[in-house]
Amino acid sequence: MRTWSDSPFATVTEVSSVTAAGERLGEGFQSRSVERLTSHPGWVAKYYRDPLASPDVAALDRLMELPDAMSAGELETLDRSTAWPVSRLTDGDRTVGVIMAEAPSGFYVPFNLRGGRSSEPRELQLDHLINDSDYLTRLGVRPPSRQRRHEITCGFLEVGVVLERYDVVYGDWSYRNALWDHGSGAVFLLDMDSCGIGTRPWIASPNWTDPAFPEGSELTAATDRYRMALLCLRCLTGTRGEPLDSFDVLVRDWPSGDGLTHLLHRALTTTDLTQRPRAAELLDVLRHPGPARPAAHVNPGSNVTSFRPVGRARQRPAARVAHVPPPASPHPPTPGPAQAPTPASTPGPASFQRPRPATTAQKKHLGGKPLPWALVLPLLLIAAAVIGFLTLPT
Repeated sequence: MRTWSDSPFATVTEVSSVTAAGERLGEGFQSRSVERLTSHPGWVAKYYRDPLASPDVAALDRLMELPDAMSAGELETLDRSTAWPVSRLTDGDRTVGVIMAEAPSGFYVPFNLRGGRSSEPRELQLDHLINDSDYLTRLGVRPPSRQRRHEITCGFLEVGVVLERYDVVYGDWSYRNALWDHGSGAVFLLDMDSCGIGTRPWIASPNWTDPAFPEGSELTAATDRYRMALLCLRCLTGTRGEPLDSFDVLVRDWPSGDGLTHLLHRALTTTDLTQRPRAAELLDVLRHPGPARPAAHVNPGSNVTSFRPVGRARQRPAARVAHVPPPASPHPPTPGPAQAPTPASTPGPASFQRPRPATTAQKKHLGGKPLPWALVLPLLLIAAAVIGFLTLPT
């Protein structure tokens, strides 16, 4: 099922017209419950703790309308990989919830329980992926191969590319909100209804804290870039904890080329928000491993669909090193050897130069050409003869 394109709902649905199953699939900071709709199989209702304020209603309406402006490829990514909001649930003039598609069955698996029993299918979360093989085996989940981890990471970044292109700030990248399908490598993001466009209110995300945004700050695309880089690093390595600890594991064990390591290191350590790589840059370097790309200057608070290189790519080192600290800021292009300026092009101290007087040689030019000596010599002889005749005594 396509999670937005196949919606049977109008953009506004009266809560009394749908029937919920009464089971709690989950809850969160903003919601009191998420329940399957028995009246519409495959869809869930998310009920808010408090009715939305007018600005939040307007933001939700903008999100629901946004896919209308997307290309076919972008919409396919959104339909496949996100629980995009499709309808506001209202009770009179109050917005009390939202309707979204349920994650497909591939994102649910049974887990091993004590006594040799198995659980009912449960969400296969990012929380499970970011663990070692022993943990997953005990859980009853076959550990993903490197190739599968690579595919899953690319899937999350594909969603990030679409969000960033339309200036959507997700902000809630976390262990619980991202699901993955072990069999296909597909991914699925939850709680898309809380996204903002341009900015979004602060949302706590334990162990994903952006050091550049103090608690309570309004979040922008810069935070998404940081958290997507962290998600990328953790998905590939299966390690959690301090970001640079996971980075050391990546450099040691993941044969992805220097471009990926330098890009992720810059994303996690730079204090210049304009130097945080975009999702498209991370996706490109994952799909096309190789030497480091030039740094890109991007606006830290809004979507940018193009970038201007400001430095040269670093050359691949002769041997892999365990730690790859990039410079604090991009290197400017290395200048070539200086050339001595020619006198005719040497500028003076002022921006305006007074014209030089013509030289003697230039004065001998007539119409831009010198007077030929074959004509000059006879004229001189005639002049001398005339002068001599005039000076004879009478």
